[in-house]
Amino acid sequence: MLRLVATGVGNREIADGLGISVNTVKYHVANLLRKHGARTRAELAAHAHAG
Repeated sequence: MLRLVATGVGNREIADGLGISVNTVKYHVANLLRKHGARTRAELAAHAHAG
């Protein structure tokens, strides 16, 4: 999921590609933001590319 967010793919596209609901994607993205201490998807992408 982190790789998909880091490439700029939207929630709908992630959900469709993984066969899950958009709400499930939002839940996981929120957890990733919290885990990495990021406030935005862009910050999260920067963390993903850095490590």
